[in-house]
Amino acid sequence: MKENNVATKRLLDLAAWRYFSSYYRDEYPRLALFAVVAAAQAVLVLPVLMLVRRIFDVALPKGHVSQILLIGSGIFLLRSLSGAIALWMRAKQIETFKSAIGRMREDLLARLYTFSRRFYTRLDRNTTHARIVQDTERLDDVSNALMSRLLPALLTSLALIVLLLFLNWFLLLVMVSLTPLLLVTLRLTGRRVKERVFVFQRAFESFSKGTLFVLHHLDLIHVQSCETQDAMCRAGEVQQLRKTGEKMAFIYALHYQLQNTVTSLSGAIIITIGAASVAAHSMTLGQLLSFWVAAGLLNTYARSIIDAVPQILAGNESMVTLYNFMHDGEPPPYSGQRQIDFTGEIELKNVVFAFDQRPVLNGLNLLISPGANLAIIGPNGAGKSTLAWLILGAYRPREGVILADGVPYDEIDLVKFRRSIGTVTQHPEFLPGSIAENIGYGTSHRDFEEIKQAAHLALIDDFIESLPNGYDTQVGEGGVLLAGGEAQRLAIARALIRKPRLLILDEPTNHLDRNAIRRLMQQLQTLENRPAILTISHDREVVDFADEVYALRDGIAVPQSAAQMTVARTA
Repeated sequence: MKENNVATKRLLDLAAWRYFSSYYRDEYPRLALFAVVAAAQAVLVLPVLMLVRRIFDVALPKGHVSQILLIGSGIFLLRSLSGAIALWMRAKQIETFKSAIGRMREDLLARLYTFSRRFYTRLDRNTTHARIVQDTERLDDVSNALMSRLLPALLTSLALIVLLLFLNWFLLLVMVSLTPLLLVTLRLTGRRVKERVFVFQRAFESFSKGTLFVLHHLDLIHVQSCETQDAMCRAGEVQQLRKTGEKMAFIYALHYQLQNTVTSLSGAIIITIGAASVAAHSMTLGQLLSFWVAAGLLNTYARSIIDAVPQILAGNESMVTLYNFMHDGEPPPYSGQRQIDFTGEIELKNVVFAFDQRPVLNGLNLLISPGANLAIIGPNGAGKSTLAWLILGAYRPREGVILADGVPYDEIDLVKFRRSIGTVTQHPEFLPGSIAENIGYGTSHRDFEEIKQAAHLALIDDFIESLPNGYDTQVGEGGVLLAGGEAQRLAIARALIRKPRLLILDEPTNHLDRNAIRRLMQQLQTLENRPAILTISHDREVVDFADEVYALRDGIAVPQSAAQMTVARTA
């Protein structure tokens, strides 16, 4: 997956922002309503300032205490109304933002399901996990910064500028004259913020990846006595995260301080010129105070805008990361939509497959008939497991075609099709849950009797029922609490519960002895709707349980006779 380019000239990536804004497309009417409400809040500032001016220019000089109290009450009511509107709008904004980010997260997870196995096996999963989780949360913060702070601040600032123009155009001109200085400092610090944010996010990903590494591979660390060495690596990641975090926090602080210095300079100039104008009787005290209050409010909202900039720049990096994630990678091997009532027949015609430039299969032809019991043998690296993944549609051959019941894979909805196939991989994976949950995983109906029946067929029911918690026994992370043979039988039970039309067993003899294999095959022969069985193994003795045997040689499937197999086993 390609990385962001910190040297890019643009502070904001337009393609990434279009991707981000697409999740708000259905919310445009509501966003427009937010803008209108924010504008209404801005308008409510104007009468407050007019009331402040009236207090100092009319009520106070004349000693009208009752009028002062009335005006003060009016200011309080206006501010209370503005606060109530802000609270209502905030509730609606939160609902909108969470909904949009939720849709983005759903799409990102859906993107994972479309990865080809070739791309998935090369994917840095821990970094990808950190990016999906952390970067979507940052974009949630960006949504809040844009709509809850930046938009209201911009609209209110515009209203205040109009009022300041009305109160004293000369003082406003003085304020505006400092804007170029503000923009220059913003651009200078903004680019540094962007760079520091990028480096920090990569350091955070390394820290997250390292933590997940320890959680996933603690047994390996203990076995290899790597505790000290690995702890030093993790400590290095923590220190790198600390250093990059410090630098990012400092550039944030520098950014804020430079902006505050410019705005403070503006305030000092205004009060100096304004006081001189009052002394020269060219401006009333009420005008100066109302202008000062308005300028102070403008300064507050300007700071809200300035404070939102680093958050938006940080969000830009997250947008670029997620945009690349959604648009990188290989397309799915197949994209058909046709649904078939699969009977168990698979045919491979002239299939050629290679990993990069390393050939694996070279013109392979193979037919698996419904109800057949077929074995594929060959040495490690011959392409046996690759053949299984091709049948599952996880890989696409470079040449040739694969058909299910005579229908090319290109036409078939492979996700639904795979529900008719039970697969036991060479290294089965397990959920961190109970035995029952693992057997029933992936089935739409987890009827307990069906779970027990699948366990019986897989020859693991007696073992499960001997456990204190039976089917509620926890298997541990990745099935770590299971022995090899137990794990293999549990995986077979999970494959059988879906009543498959084709059962693929990849290296079943790794953990099952000959007697267990024989009993399993006898069990399968008793099924009312017996599936086709494809057994893949480097162990030539497995052919004793198959009706048809093929050896993978030079990328093709060579039929083996009984005599050939007897000679091979003897040798």
